[in-house]
Amino acid sequence: MTPSVCYISPISIHSVRYLEEFQLRGYNTSIIADSQTWIAPALTSIPVYTLPGLTRKNAPQRYIPNLLKAIKILKRIKPDLVHIHAQHYYSPAATICNIPYILTSWGTEVLTLPIENTLIRISSRNAAMRASRVTVDANLLKTMWRQIGIPDNKIEVIPFGVDLKIFNPEVDGAKIRKKHGIEKSDIVLISTRPLYNHHYNIESLVHAIPLILKSYKHVKFIIKGEGPLKGHLQNLANRLGISEHIHFVGLVPHDQMANYLKAADIYVSTCYVDTTSVSLLEAMACGLAPIVTDIVGNREWITDGVNGFLFPPKNPQALAEKAVCLIENEDLRKRFGERCFQTANQRASWSESVSKMECIYQSIIARGR
Repeated sequence: MTPSVCYISPISIHSVRYLEEFQLRGYNTSIIADSQTWIAPALTSIPVYTLPGLTRKNAPQRYIPNLLKAIKILKRIKPDLVHIHAQHYYSPAATICNIPYILTSWGTEVLTLPIENTLIRISSRNAAMRASRVTVDANLLKTMWRQIGIPDNKIEVIPFGVDLKIFNPEVDGAKIRKKHGIEKSDIVLISTRPLYNHHYNIESLVHAIPLILKSYKHVKFIIKGEGPLKGHLQNLANRLGISEHIHFVGLVPHDQMANYLKAADIYVSTCYVDTTSVSLLEAMACGLAPIVTDIVGNREWITDGVNGFLFPPKNPQALAEKAVCLIENEDLRKRFGERCFQTANQRASWSESVSKMECIYQSIIARGR
């Protein structure tokens, strides 16, 4: 019998990658979704069951109707397993339908639990306790779940991982540099984080650029992404007089991301709330030298001065100093990049991540049959 898995998740590059991979592995996959991220690819061959958008403002009126609709869908399609991504509050739908579920944490929804109200903390803990397994993409999330009482043996760390056939040092970025008029002599720094949330803090990179340009003029910056903050960042660049050095390239299809990364020499992440960043793993797999914020999630992958640089969040001056150090030291960039690739190759393989998740799927489904 063909196993069936229904996701309850935002439509995101993270959930779509898993859905499509498990479809290729012979599973019947579907998704119940109340939201879609800016960078989510279209789902063409996987059933999508849409719920009205749920926000903090409309939750008091909309949550119960959404939950009832999710229950109705699950009773109709009868999956063997439900996989809930990030949205703990939909777990009662699986419980009421008597379907086992996995709870996968993406980061923010767990990192913010200590400052949430009592109801949210209790409901999140209950969701994790009732789950057959809890998976996280970083050790710090495992620690946080343990601190609120989830047994250690129920939690497994599985990074989202990188397809090393697509992201690797052999990818050619020359066409991307030519497309954007970037000279061979230019050093390129790239940011690939979204432009729709302030915690990604791309503004710090923009403020660092004039400081970098004081030391080196032949430097270009690629800022990938779309979102409501794009106009603000472009206006800020205009006010600082640095627009000619920045290429705002908008959304980039996932199958072209490696080419954009390889058009660059240095990867930058200014995010101050994060766990394991897939964007960082992709850059590491391509052999870029990274400069990333000194937060716990990044420290699981980057050791300052060994395979990259860490800098204090919201500190453009410190970011600029690290950037100048790498710009003027090609050997150091190369050394960081080689070590990053080795780390990604050893610890961040997409195929291994999916296989670990599949072992969990098979174990839970087998118990339910």
